[in-house]
Amino acid sequence: MNLSFIKIPRQISYTIIPLSLIIMGDSILYVILPINYEFFGINSYLGIPYEFWIGFILSINRFIRFFSNIFSVKIFKNLGFRNTIFLACFLGAGSTLFYALFKGVLLLIIARIIWGFSYSLFRLGYQLKVFSFSANNYGKYLGYCLGVQRTGSFLVVTLGVLISIKFGIYFTLILLSSLIIPALLITIFIKDLEISNFTPSKISWNLFYSDQNNKIKNKIIIISFFKFTSSFTSNGLAIATITPFLLSINNDLYDVKTILAIAGFVVGFRWIADIFFGIIFGTLSDNFGRKNNIMISTFLMLIAILLAISGIDFYLSLICIILMFFFSVSLETSLDAFLGEISSKENKSSIVSRYSTWQDLGAALGPVIGFSIASGLGVSFGYYLSILMFFICIILFFRTFTNREKKNYP
Repeated sequence: MNLSFIKIPRQISYTIIPLSLIIMGDSILYVILPINYEFFGINSYLGIPYEFWIGFILSINRFIRFFSNIFSVKIFKNLGFRNTIFLACFLGAGSTLFYALFKGVLLLIIARIIWGFSYSLFRLGYQLKVFSFSANNYGKYLGYCLGVQRTGSFLVVTLGVLISIKFGIYFTLILLSSLIIPALLITIFIKDLEISNFTPSKISWNLFYSDQNNKIKNKIIIISFFKFTSSFTSNGLAIATITPFLLSINNDLYDVKTILAIAGFVVGFRWIADIFFGIIFGTLSDNFGRKNNIMISTFLMLIAILLAISGIDFYLSLICIILMFFFSVSLETSLDAFLGEISSKENKSSIVSRYSTWQDLGAALGPVIGFSIASGLGVSFGYYLSILMFFICIILFFRTFTNREKKNYP
């Protein structure tokens, strides 16, 4: 039997598994914080209701990554690759321990900022490790990393939540913070990368890549906007508004509690798509071409969105939203691999960190814009905006990239 399809270099596994362990402390917070805010000492602060602070605390880690993504390049350059992963482990596990020991809005915000820095380091780390291998397997390796990462999130929102119900939130958070021990043991086996080979002498913070020549700059901007649009739709808008969206198309089929249960089921499929299909879609991208996979995935996403918001049938909309999540995994894995191919080696860390900021910006703005539009026009209008953005991406992509897939990029 040919096992080359699933063969992953050990160095990639050593780099991504610590993230899958440490990320559990972040992921469980999305489930337990909204209904256990009193445990965390969240109340009205600065005259602003506690409901606002719950959302702010859960999202500040994404907003802080607008800065930490770029700053992480400097940390890798100064500390070295393996030492930086060590630092990410301590910061991430420390933020989880922070949740257990300290209470109040301000202290939780500080903890979430610490986690934001930790995730920036982890993400840039596994991306650089992948890009140190052959470009022919970028898609498969990135899909594998996505799946391993999401496995940690999935386990903690299922088994982790059960542990918190049985033994309490404090015990669960202490337990999750102790995962730093196996994470550090695995990190020991990571081989250092020569970061200077991937990093320019001067780090640029410009999200429009003005430090690159015009030909490559325009290509990277289009891929970045594509990533922003997909993240805005699937990681931001769809997940944040899934409950009100299902309520809007419910037509009195189910009561509110059942809709909430269905919404959780749908979001669970978002992570299942990452876990089981990231490596599959990534390999398809490697074998059949980035451009082909990007365009096919985009069109399938658009069809799924259009059918979901059509109102034809509740169950059709439900299935299409789930399918949209799967197609988004295919699209984003191809985009990540494509960016790795066209960016020059010596500028890779700087470009990848800014590209990740586009992703975070989309995920952070999706809920904000989605709810703002929903309050005046209805939940579905957020998806209309997504459709428009995807069409802009398609037009720009076709105008910039040739119809024939190339093996080498300038």
